[in-house]
Amino acid sequence: MSFNSINSLLDKAVSVANAAATAAGKKTEEVVEASKLKLQQASLNSELSCCYEQLGKMVYAQKVFNECNGQHQDDMVEQISGLLEDLDSLSAKRDEIFKTKKCPNCGASCTTDSHFCSRCGMTLIPQAQEEEPEYVEAEVICEEAEETVEEATEVIEEKAEDISEAVEEAAEKAKEKLDD
Repeated sequence: MSFNSINSLLDKAVSVANAAATAAGKKTEEVVEASKLKLQQASLNSELSCCYEQLGKMVYAQKVFNECNGQHQDDMVEQISGLLEDLDSLSAKRDEIFKTKKCPNCGASCTTDSHFCSRCGMTLIPQAQEEEPEYVEAEVICEEAEETVEEATEVIEEKAEDISEAVEEAAEKAKEKLDD
């Protein structure tokens, strides 16, 4: 086998390895972006819980002590509404990254083109008509983010291993062809 054919074979191996690395990198970027969004959601959920608590204290003080905090309550309700809008926006970005939507009945993730939920079988509403998403505790979001990062790490390690094996095989084949 000629030097040019070996060189061509090695170029193809490098090209395949580069394509696999690019694909793994792109997927990693998506997972990292989704993890960042989850952490932002966790932060907003925590802030939202504090706002609900403060609003509850205001309402309680108004009922028990006849304290009038009307303007403060209105401000707090406005702040809560803003946080809910921000959460909706982050959720939509995550769904866009993973091309998913949540089932309004059971909360399962379904592809955006699904007409029925794969878990409960409920007919899925088109994306524009979806109901407001459920908000989960910050701990749950952090756990999901950790799981996502672990899954991404496993995928990257597998891809790197596959690339290493492919390069080794190509090198062995090239060496065999040189020996012939």
